[in-house]
Amino acid sequence: MDVLNFGDAIVAFLNIGLFSSLVSRFTGANTAILVFCSLLYLGCEPVETVGIMLTYLVFMRLTIYTQKKKLNFKHLQVFKGYKVFIPVLFMTEILAQMWADVPEEKRASRSQITGWIVTGSILTTIAMIAVKFIPEDFYYIIGGIAGFLICVFFYWLGQDRDRLSGIWDKIVLLSFIPLGLFGFDLADWLADMRRHVNSTLIAYNLPFIFLPVFFIGFLMANILFGIFSLSGLVITFFGALGLRLFGYYEMSRKGKANLVSLGFTVLAILLLLITAPEPTGVSKAVDAFLPSNHYGFTGILNMF
Repeated sequence: MDVLNFGDAIVAFLNIGLFSSLVSRFTGANTAILVFCSLLYLGCEPVETVGIMLTYLVFMRLTIYTQKKKLNFKHLQVFKGYKVFIPVLFMTEILAQMWADVPEEKRASRSQITGWIVTGSILTTIAMIAVKFIPEDFYYIIGGIAGFLICVFFYWLGQDRDRLSGIWDKIVLLSFIPLGLFGFDLADWLADMRRHVNSTLIAYNLPFIFLPVFFIGFLMANILFGIFSLSGLVITFFGALGLRLFGYYEMSRKGKANLVSLGFTVLAILLLLITAPEPTGVSKAVDAFLPSNHYGFTGILNMF
């Protein structure tokens, strides 16, 4: 595959953002897996792909949560005035307002949530580091197989609402491994698979775990690899535009697998495996216009 020029690359990334949101809106397919497959098809390299995905996920999650919870700037709960426009404070304000809507009996303690965030962040970071050691020519195969096995796993979970309920907190935390490896966001599917009996409160507190872990993963991508992805921002902008125009697919939370969503996700994976894309570093044509650091910092792992 030839390397795209700047204009063609921008158009390709905006199409990925818009059409992934559109397909997900009407089928329930996993948006992150759709974007992942599209990026590899374009020719993104493994580390580039993870950096783009984490940039996309953190800002897209903020968009999703503000879609559900409109911020009233006259009634902010944590930060007043213009401070709320600082990204980390904006994220904190959104989570604080969502926290107020969770019934007290379903709220996990702050120490529990902190522990889950720390564990998820460590797993994400370790998995992200492992990407550097995966051969580029085999990355799409490993990612495709992993995505397919995840679909099979969720189909199996949906056959019994009590299945794995005793270790549901561990299942949620293990989902951060494919996040670091491939940028897979499984939060919505995990929410949809809520067990009949939940041994912990983690199922009711997913936004307060996933969004901070996404943000920390986004920061670690910059620290480890020097990635602040303009490509990811382009995908996010048009993905958010699609979300605002067409809405967001609401999960039933009945604990049963949605065969349509699984089917479209598997279809995207099969198309990826059939096309057998070659990595060409296509995102560099776009990201070159947004240097991550004026002092030439390219990430800790790229210094060795």
